[in-house]
Amino acid sequence: MTKYYDVVVAGGGHNGLTVAAYLAKAGLNVTVVEAKKYVGGGVLTMEVTNPGFKHDLAATGHMFIQPNPIITNDELKLLSKYGLKYIYPQSMSSIIFPDDRVLKFYRDVDKTCVSIEQFSHKDAAAYRRFHDWTIESLDIFTAGMFSPPQPFSDLVAMLSQNEQGQEIMRTLMMSAQDVANEWFESPELRIALGRFVSEGMVDPQLKGTGLNLFMFIGLIHKFGWGVPVGGSGVLSDALERCLIDHGGTILTSSNVERFDISDGVCRGVILDTGEKIMGKKAVITTFSIKQLPAMIGEANLPPGFKRKVDCLTHSSFSSLHQVLAINEAPRYNAALSTEESVFVQFVPGDYEKYLKVFDGYKFGDRHTESPLVICWSIVDPSRAPSGKHTLYLYHYEPYNIREGAAKWDQLRQETADGILKFLQKRTANMGPENILGRGMHSPLDCERVNKSFVKGDQGHIGLDLHQVMGNRPFPSMGSYRTPVKSLYLCGCSTSPGGGVSCGSRAAVPVIMGDLGMDFKDLIA
Repeated sequence: MTKYYDVVVAGGGHNGLTVAAYLAKAGLNVTVVEAKKYVGGGVLTMEVTNPGFKHDLAATGHMFIQPNPIITNDELKLLSKYGLKYIYPQSMSSIIFPDDRVLKFYRDVDKTCVSIEQFSHKDAAAYRRFHDWTIESLDIFTAGMFSPPQPFSDLVAMLSQNEQGQEIMRTLMMSAQDVANEWFESPELRIALGRFVSEGMVDPQLKGTGLNLFMFIGLIHKFGWGVPVGGSGVLSDALERCLIDHGGTILTSSNVERFDISDGVCRGVILDTGEKIMGKKAVITTFSIKQLPAMIGEANLPPGFKRKVDCLTHSSFSSLHQVLAINEAPRYNAALSTEESVFVQFVPGDYEKYLKVFDGYKFGDRHTESPLVICWSIVDPSRAPSGKHTLYLYHYEPYNIREGAAKWDQLRQETADGILKFLQKRTANMGPENILGRGMHSPLDCERVNKSFVKGDQGHIGLDLHQVMGNRPFPSMGSYRTPVKSLYLCGCSTSPGGGVSCGSRAAVPVIMGDLGMDFKDLIA
């Protein structure tokens, strides 16, 4: 059996839904092909513990989507018509040190600087200067996140034209930790800022991550944390409704085995059942680029392509993620108000020890004493039954542990229990009596749940300098075009990368242009 559409999108994560919705709005007959019984990919909220408790199963923070015109201009009417709604807490993150001192970050820069003053008056002043510097150029970089990226060489040439640009380029070449060390004196602020950058699943000591810190500070204060009411998956739900409303379709339980290619042109996809889903004008995929050589077939690829893919590096680490249904929100031993308890990160107090944790991940060391703890239900009660709460308990872990990745099945419970025990020591009420339900998955489970998360990498590939912006996944594919005619790649493997950003919007002008359509008319 064969089905025909104008455009086939292989992969029903939020990026696949995004590109499909734009193209359907443009009048194309679009279908999304998804292996699971539901869409959403890594942007998914489900009741997996107890009834009524809505848990984000992978991505949870909606910060990077906030500057996207899909939100700022409501280009697909996700906000005005399709049910997406955001809350913006004023308290954004609390960093707790071993002695229970807390460094608090607020959307308000002044309040943040007051918190920094307890560690260093000099750093409070420097933080304000750093913030002001990032804001000067933030709009340029955020606009670039959601448009086709320029070649990296062009970016270098542009930034080299004046002193301000040269300083940004210098920052880009440094590690985030180098930048923090250069600007700030207190180990506490250096640790906190490095920890923020690491939320991109990247070692903050990695050269080329300096711009991540530059971007992060500007983004959190200008746009804040966006908390989607009802859970992260509400974004995917809104995109699905938008797509269907514009005549698009979704084929779930349809596992793509390979691409149908003849005479150097991609004609569609072939499912594991043998069924063909054909795209008369284009085929788009949001799969990991690591999957593509096998699915395209090396005979259809230029010499050296597979080697380029094999050389792409994964993120610095993966994660062990737990979700808990609880009676009461955590009461921390540290002095925190209720709102300040929504987003909490535990870190070592010693700077050297903090850095060695990231070094340990390189060698497969598991760790249990630096969790991220999020209780969104404090600000979004719709995520749990009345008076109850959900907890997102997240910890970086290596995929390739010393014992071997296959051993995660034996070590998952032990590691998860160690993380929970640490949280119990730092809170007054997280004992068994407060826990109603619990679920968990390891880096190995992450790979099993989503085939695009190769080696547990939810971002597909890392945010190394040679794999970002116009270099992502590598320069010859920075335009979203694959070497196979009519086959496009967008999503986490391409610019702007992983996270909840609806970043595949950037691919739409390229695809529409190749089809003789004007993207500007679509968004006018």
